Amino acid sequence: MKAVEVTLKDFFKNGVTYITPSFQRPYDWRGADVRKYLSAVQNHVSGGFFCGSIVGMKLTNQPLLLKDEPSSVQQKLLLIDGNHRLITTLVCLLVVRDLLKGYHSDAVEKINNTIFFNLDSNGSPHFKYILPRYDRPVFEALVKEQKIPSKASSILRAYKFIFDELREVQEPMLRSYCERIFVDFSFVLLTLEEDEDPYPIFKLLSVPEQDFTQQGLREYNRFSDDPQIMALIAGGESSDVEFKERTLSSTQGNSKEPNASFSVLRTVAGFMNSRKGGILLIGVCDDGKPRGVESEYPIVDKGKSNRDGYLLYLNNVLRMRLSIENPFRFYSVELRTVQKRDVCVIKIAPATAPVYLDKHLFVRSGNQTIEMLGPDLVNYVNTRWPQQ
Repeated sequence: MKAVEVTLKDFFKNGVTYITPSFQRPYDWRGADVRKYLSAVQNHVSGGFFCGSIVGMKLTNQPLLLKDEPSSVQQKLLLIDGNHRLITTLVCLLVVRDLLKGYHSDAVEKINNTIFFNLDSNGSPHFKYILPRYDRPVFEALVKEQKIPSKASSILRAYKFIFDELREVQEPMLRSYCERIFVDFSFVLLTLEEDEDPYPIFKLLSVPEQDFTQQGLREYNRFSDDPQIMALIAGGESSDVEFKERTLSSTQGNSKEPNASFSVLRTVAGFMNSRKGGILLIGVCDDGKPRGVESEYPIVDKGKSNRDGYLLYLNNVLRMRLSIENPFRFYSVELRTVQKRDVCVIKIAPATAPVYLDKHLFVRSGNQTIEMLGPDLVNYVNTRWPQQ
């Protein structure tokens, strides 16, 4: 374990994506807890304001990458403890940002790019901090200044409380508040290595009698099988992660030959045609529950009803259906075990030429895969592969 003191600005500056695992409890601070942080914003404290510790666990420097993927892919870190402290600090900053918007729009961009978003090589923003599913929608809506999906949210309640307290503050003071949060709010970041067990830290820093500590143990038990995969699942579907419940078409019926799901092939092609690739997890439900692909083993290969037969089938389908020569240059397939279920992990790199599926070109856009048509298709191919 390594320990280092960091300011909020330093914590987010190195392009790391922070993921809160499912065994963290939902955000529930209110009243005195939030007031403590707000007071630190309003009243300069000599030597800064120490927010406490944040415990993280590395998910390798380049998690789940193909060998020839670009080195610019960012490191991911699991947040084992410190979620509430970090959220409260960021909510304070969100309020300051939104109040500054009325004076200078550049302040919004500076705060967003410093704290909330990583920009990829294409200039597209991606969240630096991924909260659990129960807190994520409201937090991300606040950051994006979109309609709030739930009014019954502790994060929203904290935001409104702080906003009401600061709404009359003038622009020079708001700017000083922003700088104070950036450089005076500090944490001790404790980083576990990949082979260290995070649960003892979680248990040590939790209240034993709380129900969520026990729930956290149950969540951790399923998480601990494969922290890398469970971190991807905890992060949810995104521009570079997709879940599929099954490999085969849901209309398989009594067909003599197994039919690969068109959506699986479309997703692989879409990631190949994107500018940065992605990861497809097969055997994972939309809600993040591992379903597994074992039930498909006897269907894809009746003579070899096992992992080897499944992997051979999937590789053959991808090779035959995708238009590019030797498509395996741009993907790898492996099976990982989570909750005693086999999850198929397909890691996909950007292709060097357009990849068509049944004469259609698909591209990953946000958290969905879309088909390019007409002038959009021509323009995308010309800009994505200018030498083609």
